Amino acid sequence: MSFGQYLLGCLLSLAGVAATLVIAIVLTSKLIPGWRGPVAWVTTVLLMVGAAIAPALLLGSFGLLNAWSWLLVAVVMAAATWYFRERIPAGARPALVSEPASSGLALAGSAVAAGAFGAFVAELAIRLGTGMTGFDSTWYHGPFAAGIAGSGDTFGLHLLAPQFLSWFYPQNSEVIHSLGMIAFGNDFLSLFLNLGWFIACLLAGWCIGRPYGAAPISMAGVALVLGAAAMSDQAGEARNDIVGTFFLLAALTVLVNAAAGGRRITMGPALVITLAAGMAAGTKVNLIPAAIALLAGTVVLAEPSRRTRTFLAGLGAMALGGGYWYLRNLIQSGNPLPWINHLGPIGLPGPEQNVGGRDAGSVWGYLTDTDVIRNWFLPGFADGFGSGWILLAVLALAGLVLCLGRGSGPARRTGGAVGLAIIFAWLVAPTSASGPAGEPNGFVSGLRYLAPALAVSLALLGSAIGPRGGRDRWLVMGLMLLLAPFTIAFGADWGVKDWLVALAAGSLFWAVCLGVIGAGRVGVRQHRFPARSGRKVVLWTAGITMVFAILGGQLVQRYYFDNRYESPDFTIPALAESFVWANGESGARIGTNATRQYPLWGTDLDNDVQFIGIRQPHAGFIEAENCRDFVKAANEGDYDYLVLTLDREGQKLDQPRELTWIQGDPAIGEERLTEGGGVLKLSGPLSEETCR
Repeated sequence: MSFGQYLLGCLLSLAGVAATLVIAIVLTSKLIPGWRGPVAWVTTVLLMVGAAIAPALLLGSFGLLNAWSWLLVAVVMAAATWYFRERIPAGARPALVSEPASSGLALAGSAVAAGAFGAFVAELAIRLGTGMTGFDSTWYHGPFAAGIAGSGDTFGLHLLAPQFLSWFYPQNSEVIHSLGMIAFGNDFLSLFLNLGWFIACLLAGWCIGRPYGAAPISMAGVALVLGAAAMSDQAGEARNDIVGTFFLLAALTVLVNAAAGGRRITMGPALVITLAAGMAAGTKVNLIPAAIALLAGTVVLAEPSRRTRTFLAGLGAMALGGGYWYLRNLIQSGNPLPWINHLGPIGLPGPEQNVGGRDAGSVWGYLTDTDVIRNWFLPGFADGFGSGWILLAVLALAGLVLCLGRGSGPARRTGGAVGLAIIFAWLVAPTSASGPAGEPNGFVSGLRYLAPALAVSLALLGSAIGPRGGRDRWLVMGLMLLLAPFTIAFGADWGVKDWLVALAAGSLFWAVCLGVIGAGRVGVRQHRFPARSGRKVVLWTAGITMVFAILGGQLVQRYYFDNRYESPDFTIPALAESFVWANGESGARIGTNATRQYPLWGTDLDNDVQFIGIRQPHAGFIEAENCRDFVKAANEGDYDYLVLTLDREGQKLDQPRELTWIQGDPAIGEERLTEGGGVLKLSGPLSEETCR
């Protein structure tokens, strides 16, 4: 990426951030008027994300999404919001309930968060030297985002390898990635997005404990979960578990603060809560039960005379936050949730095909199998959450139990219900213990579905422990400090450079936290926020920091693109060589049988990559099971190249069956073959006569 292209991407991104920030600030001032500080910041971030996604989906529904069209619509929306701001009705002005935590508690909580932040940044730095390598990032997160960026279409289905009907997944997170891709023309920004979500989750955690003098405990609890091995693969990747976690924590931030002190919540906070719930459901299917729990809790917390109105308004806000993807599924396949084809005896429309992928298995199905629990689940928890996982689980369970008790109030009980809903979704998910019967080797990977429940529970633990006084607060914080070295995933294979990156990032984060906390204490003590001169200092500091960040980013992006997929060692040789080849291609039409296809999009993400398959009724999509069907499907794609490889290590074939079927076809020109498959250049249509 040239410096001019990089600078243009930065300017487009900053203009987009400014436009969505204007919208979010105005809406925040109307929905939760009078709120200041961290709670208002979380709400503003949430509404900024919503303001970014909305024009993308509007344009993408007609295939019109690109950098300039999105920016134009966003700027028009911002201008209209600002111009009509006085006409937008404001809600009630409930005062924020806040009890400052002790300085020592803030120091300790920030230290735990700094350790998790440092580990996250170190993992991100590793991805800067490789590109995104996670299985799900290269299977569907990356292709979804690149597909949206390249086609400008959000309503169509991007048909991937026929596993888990993945093309029906909701894609709020991928839309945000696509906006970065259309701004820069590549995926440079994508590596940093989850770092932003990480910080936002910590901020939301802080706010959940804030009304009860336990903000550092809640933040530290969230940090422990995000820093664990089960979530460490979010760093520098396009995975969306951390995104859904933020939306849930943001909803609870507003819920807990609006209802603190036994108050009923008004329409403004109710809309923010349910919008966040909808955005969570629009990010991951397994968060739908949690979103429903949030809607139910919001209705219960409203004034009895306004519960019907709150329910209808909340349902509408949820639909705005995530309903787009389920409406798309309904129109495309006849079913908003195509994974469910029966409701009791009632059949539902949808693709008639197996879900595919790994052998299905749920934790629920193994709850009475003591051998699996002893040999797979218990060691798996240690792999995912560290050797202190039992203590971590006890703390999370304590948060749920205390918040579900009678004395906690309906807001925190709603939070407890959210945690239970996530746990239930994890228990019954068909991939939570996937693998051969009796050998759920996908259990550790599936722990990321449980991680949001732990983050919610540990954030709520602060709000439950806070009212009990200093001794209990310090007991819990002491246990978290004890857990940190055993829970945070400091890489066993890190080198000296990785440890230095982690140390530097953690130290910087801790210093910033202490500076912000100190400034906040001064403002609270003086009962006022910084004067105009103080705000000027803040603005100048932010501006100078941004300039240095942009200049430093130029060096980082040069390093990234010098190393992106130059020597991929995370897959079999044939697929790795294909990734290296595709990294230098531009504008090619590529058909493939590989599940992990994202690196085939190339450095500028302008290769058109498609899985070679056969369309079925109700938006079904399956692999070709014989040579003639495969040749027909390949010819319909009019590809320049075919990338045909085995998908992963451990397969018994020497090369994929698709390559065996067509090898020797006269339309095949140059071949780049290695162990397990390779790249074939096509000069024309394949011939069915090649099939034997």
